[in-house]
Formats: sequence, C-alpha cells, structure tokens
Amino acid sequence: MAAVDTHLNSTVHLEERIRKLNAIGIALSSEHDLNKLLELIVKEARSFTNADGGSLYIKEEDKLKFAVAQTSSLEARKNQQQSFKSFYLPLTKESIAGYVAVTGELLNIKDVYHIPPTVEYRFNKQFDIKSGYRSKSMLVVPMRDHSDEIIGVLQLINSWNADGEVVPFKAEYEDLILSLASQAAVAIRNAKLIAEIKNLFRSLVRYSAKAIDARSPHTAGHSGRVAKYSVRMAQAINEETNGRLGAIHFTPEEIEELRMAGWLHDIGKIGVRESVLEKTTKLTNNQINVICERFENIKRWKQTQFLETKLKLMMGGNHTTEVERLSCNLRKEMTQLDDDLEFIKRINMPGFLKEKDRTRLKNIAEKTYTNCGGEECFYLKPLEYENLSIIKGNLTPSEYKEIQAHVEHTLSILNKIPFTKDLQNIPKHSGAHHEYLNGTGYPKGLKGDEITIQSRVMCIADIYDALSSPDRPYKKAIPLERTLEILRGEAKAGKLDSDLVELFIRKKLYQRPSLEEEEE
Repeated sequence: MAAVDTHLNSTVHLEERIRKLNAIGIALSSEHDLNKLLELIVKEARSFTNADGGSLYIKEEDKLKFAVAQTSSLEARKNQQQSFKSFYLPLTKESIAGYVAVTGELLNIKDVYHIPPTVEYRFNKQFDIKSGYRSKSMLVVPMRDHSDEIIGVLQLINSWNADGEVVPFKAEYEDLILSLASQAAVAIRNAKLIAEIKNLFRSLVRYSAKAIDARSPHTAGHSGRVAKYSVRMAQAINEETNGRLGAIHFTPEEIEELRMAGWLHDIGKIGVRESVLEKTTKLTNNQINVICERFENIKRWKQTQFLETKLKLMMGGNHTTEVERLSCNLRKEMTQLDDDLEFIKRINMPGFLKEKDRTRLKNIAEKTYTNCGGEECFYLKPLEYENLSIIKGNLTPSEYKEIQAHVEHTLSILNKIPFTKDLQNIPKHSGAHHEYLNGTGYPKGLKGDEITIQSRVMCIADIYDALSSPDRPYKKAIPLERTLEILRGEAKAGKLDSDLVELFIRKKLYQRPSLEEEEE
C-alpha cells in the first residue's frame, strides 16, 4: 500500500511539473522582447529546480555571449539587483558553458570545486573570489532550437533543499530542464526573428522616407526630425504627473508606432510633382528669361514704331519739335520697361505682395504690344500673372492644393500596407498631422477629440520643423523666439493643443536632433 501511495505521489508530482513546464512554455512564447525573454528563461529555470543562481549564454559565431546572470542570495545580501555587464567567452571546451555549447552534452556537476582532472573543462573561480560566493552544484544544458542547432547554454547553480542547504541537482530535473531549454531556444529564435523583421521594416520605413525627402534638398531630414520631436514629446508626456497630460501614458509599443508614423507622415509627397516641391520662386528662371526676352521684343517694337513715325514726319516736312517729343517719350518708355522688368524680378521672390504692388502688376499685365506676326499681345501671359500675383509664399492655389493632397496620398499608401497589430494606427496618426483642433485643417477637417493625441503631437513637430528649418525654398529660417510665439499663437487660435505646445516649450523639446538621433 505504501508503495502504491509513493507511486501515486510521484505521478502527481510529475504531472504538476509537466503542467508547470507547459505554463512556462506559454509564458516564453508570449514574450517577444529578447532581453526580457532571456531573464525570464533563467528565472523560470531557477524556480523549477530551486536553484540559487543561473546564467544564460548565447552562441554568436565563434563566441559565447554571457547574457544573463542571476543570484538570489547575493541580491538579498546586497539588497539590490545584481550588477551585471554582459561579455564574451571563447567558444571552446575549456569553460563549462563552452564545453556544453561545443559538445551538446548535459553536465550535472555535484561540486565544481572538485572536477576530475580527466575532463576537458574547468571551473573559473574568479566570480566566487570577487563576490564571496561559493558555487557548488551545477546543472548545465544546451539550448537546441527546432532544427536541433545549439544556440546557447543554460546554466543553473546551487540547488537548495527544503532546509536551505546546497545539494546536487536531482537527476529528474535533467530531462525537464532540457525540455525547458529547448522551448526557450525556440522562443529565443522567434524573438530574434521578430526583432529582425521589425528592424528590417524600420529600416525600410526610414530609408523610404529619406528617399522621398531627398527628392527635394530643402526637405532632407524633415521626416526623421518630425519622428524624433514626436517621440521626445511622448516620452515627456510619460514624465508628467499632474494635469491632463499626467493622465496620459504611452507604452513602448505606442511610442514605436508614433516613431514610425513620424517617419511616414510625408510619404504621400511621392505623388507631388518635383516642380512644385522644388519651387523656390513664383516663376522659374526659364520663365523669367522668357519675360526678359519678351520685354526686349517690346522695346524693339516701340523703337520700330518710333522710326516709322519719325520717317513719316521727316518726309512730310520739318517737324523737329515733334520728333524730339517722340524721342523723349521713347526714352521714358524704355526706362519704364526696364523698371517694370526689375519690379517683376523683385516680386518673383517669395514674400508678401502689397496692395500697391498688386495694382502695378495688374497694370503691367494689361498692357499690350504687337508681335512680329501682327498680333496684339499682353505683356504677361495668364500663367505668369497668376504666379506673380501670389500674395503670400510662392505657390498658386492649385499648387497649394497639390501640396495639401500629399496627406491624402499618404493615407492611400498607408491604408494599403498590412501593418501588424502594434502598428495598425499609423495611417490614422500620419494622415491627420495637418488637422487642427478647430476644424480648419486638412484633409478631413477633423475637430477636437476626432484627432488623436499622436496626431496632435506630430502636427506641432511638423510645424516647428517647417518654421525653424534653414533650408526651405520659400523662406529663411524663423528665429527660435518667433517660432515659439507662432506655436503659442496657433494654440491660442484653437488650432494646436495648448498643453502640448507648452510642454514642448517648457521642456525645450525643440532642440534640433543630432545626426545620430535622427538615425534612431
């Protein structure tokens, strides 16, 4: 009867350990942060075997990376987390971890201070000497992935019995820890694969955005800076403890999503003509040269008219006084043409066109001359007049609409990308970076709570960078004080989130990112 009870207890005990092993496997498979995963593997393995300490090594080519070290008794003695810096070991049979990684053998050592001289590995006592620790029993197992490749080593140190004494690791632990190590190896592979995919996606996003920004040298680096300013603001919000912002918290996944949204916010500019993106003046140099050539033709036409009239007067008798009057008028007209041309060149530069200048431009445009074909023509063509009469900036209404349409292009592109769940809000955030709280933004005219906090953050970052950048074709960089005044003015007008603007200014989040920061 006693034998039956012992057998039943053993069976129940084994089933309990198997259930725990399955639970650990589920926990490992759900953790995708590699550093957290490695710590979790060691923690669970120690718990499973009543081990005081544990280490984990990752195989990297011809080296072993000592990635994790945990020791409960030392941490309790120091009353703090054990200080540890990872380092590399040579992948050889000389160390215990190296031997297991090379051979794939499991080692269950009763006392590492009494290793027989007949084996190839040795125990390094340096850690014990420095910390005052006494390593004794050790269970070391290879970590094999689904393809049976050894990717690392799990090392457990000093198993405790119920009385708190260090004892050898039980033989029954070996198969279970091997199983756990294999599960852990697969989880590590998956975590690395996910990390690699994320890094690949992040690189594609970053370099795609850079390529689009690079279509115009004047916007190079803009997307990276907007991403950086946006992430800074999110991190600053997390530091707030009071007020409305104190109730908002971004998870690491949400911050990464915001970073990607910042990088992608202008991807729709791929659908905007380069001639519009690169427009530095109202008319191009070629267009101005055409006007210059036309004005030279007008001069020649006036000179021809004068000579024809002079010839008629001279053939009709002595009309010296009338000829002198015509000569004087011709000189005035030539001077006026030169002045008008210089005026056109001046107002061709971006800026604010005053009312008197608009009136003068209209008068010039409505003047006519006769070309060599005998056709009556205006001094300026409709397209030339439309561009030169731009009151502010250098874009016509249709060109401005084309620029604005980049947000719709962005939405169209991003909505076609099958983002993973943790990045699924990128289209929503990126597509609203020109929306204003009072509904005067574009493309949808969203208002208030219809605009996510992430989009509000990006809107401020985008406006600040556009105002402060020294390389925009249509304006010089606005001084910092004036830029911050504009942001506050836009918040006062109900366009921007005033709490976010004040946070941006108060914490000086506007400091321009370094090249290293923009690569993050």
